[in-house]
Amino acid sequence: MAYICIKCGKKIKSVEGSARCTFCGGRILKKERPNLAKEISTD
Repeated sequence: MAYICIKCGKKIKSVEGSARCTFCGGRILKKERPNLAKEISTD
């Protein structure tokens, strides 16, 4: 599972042990989600 650091915006492939960014040391991470467009019906 890949994560993105909120503070610096870098991608982190995995979090082991402590949940900290390996680049800046930020502790707030979010899961990376694919950019999928949702289809909405207009009926």
